[in-house]
Amino acid sequence: MTSRKIRKPAALRAGDTIGVVSPGAAVEPAALERGVSCLERMGFRVRIGRAALHRAGYLAGSDNERLADLREVYQAPEVKAVIAARGGYGCGRLMSAVPIIGPADPAKIFVGHSDLTFLLTDLVQRAEMVAFHGPLVAGLEPASPAVDALADLLSGGQCGWQQRASAVIRPGTATGRLIGGCLSILAAMVGTPYAPDTRDGLLFLEEVNEKPYRIDRMLTQLRQAGLLNGVAGVVFGEMPGCSAGPGEAVTVRDVIETEFRDAPYPVAFGVPSGHGLGTAILPFGVRAQLSADRLILLESPFAT
Repeated sequence: MTSRKIRKPAALRAGDTIGVVSPGAAVEPAALERGVSCLERMGFRVRIGRAALHRAGYLAGSDNERLADLREVYQAPEVKAVIAARGGYGCGRLMSAVPIIGPADPAKIFVGHSDLTFLLTDLVQRAEMVAFHGPLVAGLEPASPAVDALADLLSGGQCGWQQRASAVIRPGTATGRLIGGCLSILAAMVGTPYAPDTRDGLLFLEEVNEKPYRIDRMLTQLRQAGLLNGVAGVVFGEMPGCSAGPGEAVTVRDVIETEFRDAPYPVAFGVPSGHGLGTAILPFGVRAQLSADRLILLESPFAT
């Protein structure tokens, strides 16, 4: 990754407004309402995008509706943070030569995962700002650890933050800027102008409900495209549901250990961000250190 200075958003204060948008798949009203109530109980106002509950087949409205809504909500002066309603499919359809959010737009907290990997990567690379790999609004549940982690993050409480992986695949210590997201989305970005720049970065990879052979295929694609060659280190998520079928002996851990057995950099497994527990919120674009099983921020993700 380049060494340019990354722009950082301000942490939120009680009473600030959070925008909620649906740039990808359609969202169920009950799930959105439940998640919005969680945000309001944190002490924030919520502005729901006008197209957040639209539906066009499996999408939350047409591409033009979703794109216009995302831009409108993000650029609203009273909105201090934006959290995606849900993942699913659709964000990649919004990508174009013109950034959705560009370097001239103010830096604000932007949170999402899964299909939002398209937008998180673009925010870091073209808008040159920190983007947060974290919970989606429709997935928030009262009294959930992920809700507590999000409340802490939004108020700036993770400035001295570190996370622990459940296993070390390749030992060692490395530093770099965090980048990554959902493995299948990153693989889909290969060969496009929006592919992630992984050079010298700490690459975070997570996925859900994919069989080990499919994880193998995606990792092979990243390696053959050169995205694993120049990284400083690799960190995997929990990979929930990525299990073999009946009669299949190979596990997702087997696939990862085989793929990275000769890697010249550290590799860790099991940081709970995105699909799964979702309690670790990763600020992409921020310098961090991977040391054995510990992922440690080396700088605050917020403006000071």
